[in-house]
Amino acid sequence: MVALLMGASLVVWFVYNQFWPTPEYRRAFRSPFQLIIPIVFLIYGWRWLRYEGAGIEETPGGFSCPELVESVAEARKALPDFIKQVEQNIDGAYGKFPMATVQGLTEHIWAYVHSYRAGVFNVSLANLPKDLKEPEGGRRDVPKEQIEDWQIMQPEGRIKGAYSLIALFRYRQNQRKSLTPKMRKQKAQLIDFPE
Repeated sequence: MVALLMGASLVVWFVYNQFWPTPEYRRAFRSPFQLIIPIVFLIYGWRWLRYEGAGIEETPGGFSCPELVESVAEARKALPDFIKQVEQNIDGAYGKFPMATVQGLTEHIWAYVHSYRAGVFNVSLANLPKDLKEPEGGRRDVPKEQIEDWQIMQPEGRIKGAYSLIALFRYRQNQRKSLTPKMRKQKAQLIDFPE
């Protein structure tokens, strides 16, 4: 906010001196470069005003809470409905599963679901792995038992499922933590979020 106010003040000062220059301004070197600093301040200040904060998905990878543990049970209980949708070739189906990486880490990662046959989902990663040595491309098979969460992106932008995201919102509510503007938008997308 300070950067925006400083930038605006400097621009006003510059414009003022173009029409009613002060003696100091007349003696000073004049160039278009005098506007660079005010413009940088304005850009930085404007970005700060428009910043919506972190999203709920930016929770640290190793984070765990009772709400997340419960969300896996909820997602698995509703998994038959998800499988029916995938078998009907619905677009926008995603599954979340624990992936062992090249460096021996376990990442809980979202993947786009292409198909489901004989208890196995064929998927492509939807997120970049945090382990930079892990190959991100290509398809892989994930057994049904490994699915921890699922979601279906509706054409209008709403999300069906996403139990782990709902759990993170519940956790924030239980901890009495406020939501960023970005988190409030994300929460509004969740169809299954109980109000």
